[in-house]
Order: sequence, then structure tokens, then C-alpha cells
Amino acid sequence: MTTLSDLDAESQFKVRRYQIIIAVVALVAEFFLAGDWYGFAAVIPFVSKSLHLSAAQAGFAQGLFTITYAASLLAWGPLSDRFQARLMVVGGLVGTGLFMFLQGFAQSYPELLLARALIGIFDAAIFVGTMKLIAAWFPPARRGALMGSLLAAYSLAITADFAIGIPIASQAGWNVFLSGLGVLTLIMSVVALGVIKSKPENVGIARFSWDGGRPDGEASATSIAEIFRRPWIYIAALAIFGDTFAISAGATWVIPMFLTVHHISFGLASLVGSVMGLSQVLFLFVGGYLSDRMRRRVLPMRIGAALATLSALLFTLSALGQMSVGVLLLFAAVSGVAVFSGGAIFSLVADRYGEELAGTTVGYAEIGGIISTFVAPALMGWMITDTHGFADAFWLFTGVELLIFVILLFVRDDARKLTAVASASD
Repeated sequence: MTTLSDLDAESQFKVRRYQIIIAVVALVAEFFLAGDWYGFAAVIPFVSKSLHLSAAQAGFAQGLFTITYAASLLAWGPLSDRFQARLMVVGGLVGTGLFMFLQGFAQSYPELLLARALIGIFDAAIFVGTMKLIAAWFPPARRGALMGSLLAAYSLAITADFAIGIPIASQAGWNVFLSGLGVLTLIMSVVALGVIKSKPENVGIARFSWDGGRPDGEASATSIAEIFRRPWIYIAALAIFGDTFAISAGATWVIPMFLTVHHISFGLASLVGSVMGLSQVLFLFVGGYLSDRMRRRVLPMRIGAALATLSALLFTLSALGQMSVGVLLLFAAVSGVAVFSGGAIFSLVADRYGEELAGTTVGYAEIGGIISTFVAPALMGWMITDTHGFADAFWLFTGVELLIFVILLFVRDDARKLTAVASASD
């Protein structure tokens, strides 16, 4: 196998040039993946009024995406071995853009559900293709930093959904926003088709590998089994569940709650959504920076769970009665603390499983996040419909985050060798 140090100066420059291109494409693809995922959440009040949806129906429509997304991740994973990353990303963007566009023309609840389900299938292809691009073009030591940037792009997309989607939906209609988002996704697919190269071999660098051994991402059955014999995948999955539960609950139900309980304007609702998204971006960077400098990997996860509980409690208090606009904006500004531990989760996995298995382990642990992005909007929506109010649903939100924090308190955290109370050995 050929490594980077084996290449001449011209070939090394070519690799680095394509690394920049792939990084930009990956960030933009992740931006559209998350934008298409939560674009519907940003305009739920408008869609609900137009299609006469209950909170339970709207929550299920948002969560249905996650069901097909999760199932498709399991399907696209094995299939991705047969397809190049370029085809996965471009095909995913085309399918997602097409059905986002058609979603804007939904005239009934079944049509809306069908569009949401199909978008989830193709959004999963974007994610799998992007992971293949990162594995092919970046050494293991740089993949963690790039993953952190992808998480920031994810939160920025949610910010843009609320900052742009609510004003457009209030002035021109929710269908214009969702269809417009679909058109932009289709345009991005054309750009991706023109610039993506799946791996160094596609630019004339034969048999390239970052470690000189077997190709990146290839792991033995014994190694895969080892992942599930250790407790850390379950701890990571639990922490991811808490982070994404907070993201999904906030993105789906905070704005409708503020509109209903506090009677804020659509303009202010757009500002609140934007502040929440930017807060996530800020605390992702802050949390990642600090966690890299902590010898104890579980400690920042505990801190993150505690902060997520605090954020959920603040929103719960705002669901109980009237508060000033300044207080609501303050709650939105600090809500990003819920994702403080995002970087620490990836650091824990890398420490315990090593570079070779870290990516695979994170992929399995992400199932925790996928489950929560369905459970949070759907279950809270059902409770809002059943109780005709928001308070009980947000108490549930707080309870979930508190439970995760308590569980993490029982995970032993040693600076040199991490061991779980529930496990007798590593």
C-alpha cells in the first residue's frame, strides 16, 4: 500500500487540495442533511394550521423521518461497499432534494408522511457517503476534528431553518420554504457531482492507505464483536441519546410552546430559533475544546448531562406561565449547553476503541441518537395533545435528561484507565 509519505510533492499537493474540497463538500452536505431534517420542525405551526394536524400528528411526522433514516442507515451501510462515496452523496442529495420539493405540495397528512419517510431514506445515503469520503481522504488523527465541524454545521442548519423558514412561512407559506429548500438541495447535488472524487485512487494515486496496512474502515468480525463486549458503546449511546433528545425536543416544541403560552410574534419566534441554534454551535466548540484538555473522559459527559437537565428545566419553567421576552431569549441563549458533551463522546470512543474501530463504534452508538430523535418529538407531541398543554411534556424532557445524568454518575471515571461499575473488566 502507498502512504502519504511515499508520494512525491505533486501528489501530496493533490491529496491536500482534494482534502479541502472534500471537507467543504462534507460540511455543506451535512448542512443540507440537517436542514432538510429539521426544516419541517421550523414550520410546524404553519403546517399544522394548514393541514389541521394535532400536536401528536405533527410530532409523529417529524419523528417518522427518523424511522426511515435509521432503517436506511442499516441498509445503506452494507450497500455502500458496492457504491462509491460520490454516488452515495450525490444520489442522496438528489433524492432528498426531490422529495423536499414535493413535500411542499402535500395536501393531506398521508402525503406529508410519505414525503417525510422518503426524505429519511435519501438523507441516510448522504450521511453514509459523507463518512466514506472522510475515511478515504483524511487520516484517523484528523477525523475527530472534522466530525466536530460536521456537528457544528448540523446546528447551523437548524439555526438557518428557524431564521429563514419562519419569516418565509409567515409571508409566503410553509410550502414555499420547504420546496425552496428542496431546490437548493438539488443545486448542491449538481455541485457535488462536479467536484467529488470518492478516493485518492480516482485522482491517479493507486493503492493508497493512510496507515499502509489494510484499507480504512475494514474491521474483522472479532473486532466488531469486541465493540459490544465493552461497556463504552452503551455509555456513548446513552450520552448521544441525551444530547439528541435535547436537540430534537427543543427544535420541535420550544417554538410552538412560546407561540402558544407567551403569544410571541413570528418574528420573535424566528429570532428565538436562531439564538438556540447558534448557542448549540458555541457550546459544541467550547465543550469540545475543554474535553480535549480533560484527562477524565466521563467527567465532561457528566457535566454535559447536568447542563442538559438545567436547560430542559428552564424550558419547563417557561411552559408553566408568562415570562418576559428577555427571559425567554436568555433561556434560548443558554440552551446550547445541552450539547456541551458532544466532543467528549467522540473522545471517549477514540480512547477506548482506538482509531481503527472508533468510526464503526460511533456509527453503532449513533443508534441512541436516532431513537431519541423519534421518541422526543413523537412522545412529547402525544402528551401535548393528551393534556392540552405543554407543561407535562417538558417535565418529561427534564426527567429524561436527569435520568441520564444520574446513570452517568455511576460510571467510574479514571484518568488512566476508564472502567464502568457495571463491568468487571475492560
